Amino acid sequence: MTEQFNDEVRTIGDALAAGVAGDLERGTTMLQPLVDRGRRETFAVLGSLAEAATFIARRDSTAGAFGLHVADITTGESTSADDLPPPMRFAFQYVTAWANRDPDAALDLFTVFADHCERTGAPDLGEAIGLVYGMAVTTSAQLIREAREAREAGEDRP
Repeated sequence: MTEQFNDEVRTIGDALAAGVAGDLERGTTMLQPLVDRGRRETFAVLGSLAEAATFIARRDSTAGAFGLHVADITTGESTSADDLPPPMRFAFQYVTAWANRDPDAALDLFTVFADHCERTGAPDLGEAIGLVYGMAVTTSAQLIREAREAREAGEDRP
């Protein structure tokens, strides 16, 4: 069991590395076998990706909790998360729940969304996983830039 867990962690790390290197398609392809194993594994993959995606925000936050602010890109005005396409709404709500260290809310969101996708045959869950993966890749790339800049500046930063 530990060996399988280590393989899964390695696969997620390799998928993130592929994404940071610019090959998002290869990265998502690497995650697919984990997702294909079922809901439990899919939830674990999403949790791992959300952990990576929220790392900088959690590290740098002085706020007690994270919220989800949605703005219309053409007007800049606030709008409701309900106005977002379902995969995007789920991805943002899931990552926000994860950032707030609320795994129960994350699991509830996942269960409702996965049930809906199964019932309707919608590809939305796959799209949502891709969005969370993209967030994790963006954060990972930023962490690498920070480490590189710190190293070049002679700072001791892990």
